Amino acid sequence: MHSNSSVHPKAIKDLVDFLFNRRETVLNNWRSACEADTSLKKIAILSREEFNNLMPIMFDILEQQLLGEKPLVEPATAARAHGLHRWQKSLGLPELLKELHHLSTELFNELRLYRQLFPQSDPDLVLRAQQQIMALMNDIVSGSISKHDELQRLQAADRAASLEEALQEMYDLSRLRGDMLRTSSHDLRSGLGLSIGAASLLQLDGLSQEDRKQYSDMLNRNLAHVESMLTSLMDLARLEAGQEPIHLEDFDAAQLLNELVANAQPKAVERGVILRADGPDSLPVKTDRIKIYRIVQNLLVNALLHTPSSKDEPGMVSVSWSAENDWRWGFSVQDSGPGMPTKLMEYFHQQFRPIVEETSVLSPDEGQPVSTIPNEDHQIPAGPLLGEPGPGAEEKGEGVGLQIVKRLCELIGASMELESIEGRGTLFRIRMSMRTPDN
Repeated sequence: MHSNSSVHPKAIKDLVDFLFNRRETVLNNWRSACEADTSLKKIAILSREEFNNLMPIMFDILEQQLLGEKPLVEPATAARAHGLHRWQKSLGLPELLKELHHLSTELFNELRLYRQLFPQSDPDLVLRAQQQIMALMNDIVSGSISKHDELQRLQAADRAASLEEALQEMYDLSRLRGDMLRTSSHDLRSGLGLSIGAASLLQLDGLSQEDRKQYSDMLNRNLAHVESMLTSLMDLARLEAGQEPIHLEDFDAAQLLNELVANAQPKAVERGVILRADGPDSLPVKTDRIKIYRIVQNLLVNALLHTPSSKDEPGMVSVSWSAENDWRWGFSVQDSGPGMPTKLMEYFHQQFRPIVEETSVLSPDEGQPVSTIPNEDHQIPAGPLLGEPGPGAEEKGEGVGLQIVKRLCELIGASMELESIEGRGTLFRIRMSMRTPDN
């Protein structure tokens, strides 16, 4: 085996100059070979700069090694960086090894071409160049494999952590669901107990007309509350069982929302709440009209029931709608009520998996903006969402109703966003496509 000293320095310089002048051709031929390889489908989407990546640096390293100089960059370090780049571009290890195989083939082809063009060249020089290329390619492959292995282990660890977190979330949601159902059962028993008590009082002899009317009103009020709770629970059970078909139709969302607000005005007047509707006169959409109706009705009744009002300080509920662009629209229900207490906000964070809404309307600095993941469904019962309000009503009844709203929104591909400031009010915003796609 001859050392580099046995090869004339000019011969080495000539080969180095040849390979330097052929760099662009080598890179182009390398890409063509990779694109012709049917197993490397992702190569075509890479730009020239992305595909070549650190190869010019690798060529510099090869040149310095041929000249007997110490490379300015360690081959393994550059190779690991190249492996990281290919990982980020979603190329797996098999694809990476194949593309490097094509590169080494092109480099050996260049040495073959050099021998053909310069037959008088020293065979030892070409042999030495082949050995240097093989050593460099070995460094590139080893470094790339090392980086891929490291990234795969990190990814596996991350997946394991994500799975553990998901299992914990499922446990937490199951526990919250149990808490919600136990609370609902308690409310139902309380409502039935009050109804039974009122019915028993009505059977007493000697009741005055005033007392009889009072007990009759109590009976009707509590029966309506029980009916509302049962309807909500039945609707939620039907939704979670997948028994809620989608009926898409073209309609004017502005007209529907105006009608809902007009129908709710008597309730608003009764509670002394100012109810407003604002939005464009026409907003043609295609989605499930009934589900939109139930969502709005649910949120609207909920807002009216939980917005305190007095003669000096009347409460306010605002329903508004708008088109965001040619393909997306939304509506919102905002009230001046007490806002969500911290405990209930924590419940929504866990139950609806919210993300922080960066464009919070109610003030992102002092509020607690919450947005559920897109495509969450919601259903709205025909009657009031929470029944008759009372102490702690928000915390007791809101869970079932908003679970229904959540499921309905999922069915029509809508997202539900929630912003709330305790003591200032709450805003629900529903957003969806102008035309819900057929499933």
